[in-house]
Amino acid sequence: MGSIYTKQERSDSDDSDRSEIPENNGLIFNECFFPPEVVMHILTFLDPISRRKDPPVLRGRLVCRAWRDMIDSPSFWRIKVLREVPGATHRVFHNELMWSDYYHLCAKKPHKKNLVKNGSAEDDLKHWSAGNAIYGGSRWKVENQPIGCDAFPAGTRKCFVTSFEWCSAEQIINLRHFGLTPNFMKHVKPFIYIEEWHTGRFDCGFEYSLNVTLLSNSWDIVDTFVYNTLGHSTEWKKVRHCFSNYDKEVAAIVFTHKGKDTQFWAGHYGSKITGARVYVTFPGCEEIEDPLPATTAAGGRQPQ
Repeated sequence: MGSIYTKQERSDSDDSDRSEIPENNGLIFNECFFPPEVVMHILTFLDPISRRKDPPVLRGRLVCRAWRDMIDSPSFWRIKVLREVPGATHRVFHNELMWSDYYHLCAKKPHKKNLVKNGSAEDDLKHWSAGNAIYGGSRWKVENQPIGCDAFPAGTRKCFVTSFEWCSAEQIINLRHFGLTPNFMKHVKPFIYIEEWHTGRFDCGFEYSLNVTLLSNSWDIVDTFVYNTLGHSTEWKKVRHCFSNYDKEVAAIVFTHKGKDTQFWAGHYGSKITGARVYVTFPGCEEIEDPLPATTAAGGRQPQ
């Protein structure tokens, strides 16, 4: 039969167990003593990712109290983040951040990574929510070659094409999936850049709209960028914007684009869209670039 202990007896037992732990537990290797600073430096090389359920750096916290305290300390993560996370400077550290915020940062390394999936139609409409209700006209189409417009912008090989009624598609980006916790976003406030290319055809006018919304942890709107245009051009233009100094934590980004033609022609004569990007840069790594729409230096119009 198992024994039943009172709360006081359990507390006394825990204190007894703690008193039996050697003072140098976690610092002795092959009967050699290593200073805590040396052990902590060695532990900073534990990998934050693994094919197993728990990566080495998390399993290291379970070895003993000394290792756990080292891995949880700000000094540990300052060393690890500055060494392993691209774009990290001393400005990514804040007193309100937890060790887990830095762990996710090390595991995902989000600096300048594109957070939009399938931004240039490489996988048709995969990752975009484009249901029947927003499949206007002849619905979305993907072009492998630019038809009736200039060559694709550098780095893109396909584009989305809209029809004679609004074709809209949306993607919700959960920043935590990319190592950017709400707590990190609230206190560090990395710059959030969004951009996308659009154009029309030589024989038909177009309308294009981009709406990007930052959402808090409770799905409140933190900030919004809206861009609308219409035209009759074959030249690719880039919309670009930077979110900064937002006043709340940012947990998610809703990226929505839509377009159509202006002449109600059957088929796909509306705006063409490609190169959707959302990425963050850490403080100290700001980019200097005109946030207004830019044009490519691409070649002439492709034959229809």
